[in-house]
Amino acid sequence: MKYDFITQLKRGHEGEAFLDALFGEEFLIVEPRGAQRSGYDRLFQPRDHSRASFTVEYKTDQTAARTNNAFVETVSVDSAGKIGWALTSQADYLAYYIPDPLALVYMVPFGDLRARLERWQSEYPMRSVRNDGYLTKGLLVPLAEFEEIAEAVIDVSCEEGRQP
Repeated sequence: MKYDFITQLKRGHEGEAFLDALFGEEFLIVEPRGAQRSGYDRLFQPRDHSRASFTVEYKTDQTAARTNNAFVETVSVDSAGKIGWALTSQADYLAYYIPDPLALVYMVPFGDLRARLERWQSEYPMRSVRNDGYLTKGLLVPLAEFEEIAEAVIDVSCEEGRQP
């Protein structure tokens, strides 16, 4: 199956807008200039000043609801040797959004994700997604693994979140 970059980019932007709206009441959300080069997608500043600011990487996965697996990108562009977000992101947290029908957001500390990467590489299959002229590669990690390391799992089908 070949992915259309423009379609995926549009879905990603829709996911970003949804996550900004979801978290915007609790946090002042800042999108850095040159977001692609900053190593994260957003800076979250708690509106009540109850904790320090932190950085977040946003990912939207339309397929995870069907497969029950997260796609953890290890190679972004194979032909250019470009490493994927699982290894390059500078964010403190990953906000992994799975739209309907699951309608969940996993808030995963990047340190915990990276601590498991080596084990995941030996336990879970690597898959490639064909794009125009290149492949993106990643591990298919069961959502149960994400729930295990998530600081929070937010059910966005209703207004209340649930803690794992």
